[in-house]
Amino acid sequence: MTYAPVSWLNRISAIGLAVAATCLSYAGFLHMFDNGTLACFVAAVIGGGVVGRMHRAARESQA
Repeated sequence: MTYAPVSWLNRISAIGLAVAATCLSYAGFLHMFDNGTLACFVAAVIGGGVVGRMHRAARESQA
């Protein structure tokens, strides 16, 4: 399978997705459990997962 280079627009939209997922997960967990530490932890895990997948996809497209 050949990979095409990832455009800047796709990278910007992936970063926007990571930020939106992080903010929504933080707000949701803060509202559901009223625990700021748990909300920060969940937001960090979800945001980091999205950014990690974006970086992995960028590495695979360069290989």
